[in-house]
Amino acid sequence: MQPLLELLRGRSPRQSLSDSEFSTLLDLADQENILPFVAERLRLAEPDCTPSQKQKLEQLHHKAQLSSFVWTTTLRSTVAAFHAADLAVIALKGPCLAERLYGDAALRNCFDLDLLVRVSDLARAEQALSGLGFHPNSEADDYHRPWSRGSLNLELHHNVENPLAFAFGIDAVWARAVPSQFQGVPVWLLAPPDELLYLCLHGVRHRFERLCLYLDLALAFRRFPLSAAAPSRSNRVFDNVLAVGWLLASHLDPELPADPALARIPPRDRKRLEQLAGGLWQELMVASPPTLDWAAQHRFYLQVESPGWSRFRRRLHHQRILLTRLIDADFAFARRFHLHRNWQVRLLRPIRLLIKTLRPSPKPL
Repeated sequence: MQPLLELLRGRSPRQSLSDSEFSTLLDLADQENILPFVAERLRLAEPDCTPSQKQKLEQLHHKAQLSSFVWTTTLRSTVAAFHAADLAVIALKGPCLAERLYGDAALRNCFDLDLLVRVSDLARAEQALSGLGFHPNSEADDYHRPWSRGSLNLELHHNVENPLAFAFGIDAVWARAVPSQFQGVPVWLLAPPDELLYLCLHGVRHRFERLCLYLDLALAFRRFPLSAAAPSRSNRVFDNVLAVGWLLASHLDPELPADPALARIPPRDRKRLEQLAGGLWQELMVASPPTLDWAAQHRFYLQVESPGWSRFRRRLHHQRILLTRLIDADFAFARRFHLHRNWQVRLLRPIRLLIKTLRPSPKPL
C-alpha cells in the first residue's frame, strides 16, 4: 500500500520493485479502481522498471486508451443525440469529469455513463436512448434508471439521489448549471460547488470503499476550491458530507488546502467527523471493504448525520424509503397478481416485505 500511496501523491517508489512487488502493486491498484492512473505514473518512471515491467505497462496503456476511446465516443454520440433533440443534459462523472480532473479520460476507470436530465424531459430522453440502441435494464427508481447497449452501461438520472435520503434541490441545481462542451459537442455541467458536493455525496453513498473515490476528491478539491460559495442549504448534513469528503481526501493529499466547509461545522461535530474519517482511512489501509448493501449504506448515512434531531429525522426518512422505494423484486411480486401499474406495485410492497420478514431463513447444511 505504501508504494501505491507514494505514486498517488506524485512521488516515484523509493526503490525499484521486484517483479513480484510490481505485480502485487498493480493488483492492488486494480482492486482500488485506479489501475490506469497508477500504470501511467509507473510508465513515466520507466528508468526504474525492468523490460518485462515496461512491457506490462505498455499493454495496460494500450488497454486504457482503447477503453477510453469506446467510452468517450459513446458519450459524445449520446450527448450529440440529446442536443439534436433539444434535450439539456448534464454529464456526471465519466469521461467528461476525467478529462477535467485527470487531464486524460484514459487515466480514470469508466464502468458506465451517468447522464442527468430534467424530470420533465425524462420521457423524451428515454426515447432518444432507445433510438441509439439502448435498452432499460430495470424499472426506474426514485432518481435514475439503468440502460445498456451490449456491454455498455448507462444510467439516466432525473436526480442525483433519492430525495428522501438527500434533498439535493435539483431544480436549483439546474438553474446554476453551466454550459460547456465535450469534444466539441454542447453539454451542461454542474456548477463547481454543486459538482464538488455531488462527488462527496457519491463517496458517502459508497462509504469511501475504494481509493478511486479519494483520488477523485483530492483532485476535485484542488480544482473546485469553491465550497464556501456554495448555495446555502437548510440541511446541515451537506456541510458534513463536504467535511468528510475533504478530511478523507486530505489523508491522500496531506497538503490539500483547508476547505471552508470545515469552518461551518460546530467543534463537537468536527471532532466526531474527524474520528469517522480516520477510522475509514485505517479500515481502507488494512482490510478489504465490507459488502455495501442498502442497509450498510444507510447506516453510514446516519453516521455522517449530526446527532440528535437530524439523525432521528433521517431514521424516519429511511423507514419511509424502505416502505415506498420500488425495486425489481417489487415489480416481479406484483406481476404474480397480474398487476403492473406503479401505484399497484407500491401498495403491494409492504406485503412483499412482510412476507420476506416472516419467511424462515434456510437452515445451514
